[in-house]
Amino acid sequence: MTKFHDTFAKYLARVEKAQGKMRKSIVVSTDVKTAPLLAQKGIKRMPIAWPLHKHNMFYVVTVPPNSRIKSHSHDEDVFRYLSKGSLVLNGSIQIKEGMWFVVKANTSYNITTKSGYTAVAGYQFECH
Repeated sequence: MTKFHDTFAKYLARVEKAQGKMRKSIVVSTDVKTAPLLAQKGIKRMPIAWPLHKHNMFYVVTVPPNSRIKSHSHDEDVFRYLSKGSLVLNGSIQIKEGMWFVVKANTSYNITTKSGYTAVAGYQFECH
């Protein structure tokens, strides 16, 4: 499996290519070829190669147990839906499986997880 760094231009090209080839009324993930993106050690980001609402870029993010994502911020609101596991935001906000959260633009946050987690993450722009 090839890993690559995604940019919005590359992401958009893949989405447009996939949409152009899809003559089906229903498209499932196995219809669109993609590969995991480079991310922090141990973290896997799998792009969802289809635009959804105002978030142009969606990923399934898998974070291993006992991980810490250092404090950072984004220039946009970032959406996460936890489909498995749990995490703690900024040392005190508990997020459990089935919950979603949004971190508003320019808000610094960090994540710790004992159990690890899988989440759907939405961005409008390239994540640095």
